[in-house]
Formats: sequence, structure tokens, C-alpha cells
Amino acid sequence: MPAYMMSQVAVRNQEKFQSYLAKTQPIAAKYGAKPVALGAQAKTLNGEDDGHQMVFVIEFPSMEQLEAWHQSDEYKSIVALREEGSRQHMVAYEAQAVPQRF
Repeated sequence: MPAYMMSQVAVRNQEKFQSYLAKTQPIAAKYGAKPVALGAQAKTLNGEDDGHQMVFVIEFPSMEQLEAWHQSDEYKSIVALREEGSRQHMVAYEAQAVPQRF
């Protein structure tokens, strides 16, 4: 069953963030990652604004593949770059069937 990684992002350093993106995309692709959506210019509908500027939604073939990517040595080697370039809140969800009525 597919799994989704959602990351709310606040950019701290544009150059480092772009470098992180360039490096993380090919690493994630090795684990079957596919970008689903990029949302920019967030609009808070309720709750408190946490200052993030964009959100990424990435689909992986399974939660196992998502976790393997996140725990891989290759990905861990660029975590410092991610943290220097941005503040991110990353969560993972396993897909489930959507009920007829929400």
C-alpha cells in the first residue's frame, strides 16, 4: 500500500535548501518516490500559523520504502544540509481506503 511523506517547509537559506533538494530527489527516487504535490504560499484556515512557506507531498510504494529512504546512510548524509537550509516538519502516512462519506 502506498505511503506519503508530507513536509512543511520554512526556508532559512535558499542556496542550501536548493542544494538539499537537488541531492535528496535522486536519493528518494531510488526508493520509488514520486512527487505528488508542491503547495506554496500557505493560507492558514484554522489553528496557528507556524511560519512554513510550502508543503511537499511525496508518494512511496510502501511505508517500508519510505522508512528505508529516511533511514538510509545516503539520506542521512544530507540531513545537516536540510537543517541548515530549512526548518521542516516531516510526517509519514500509510494510505488507506477512503470511506464513501468523509
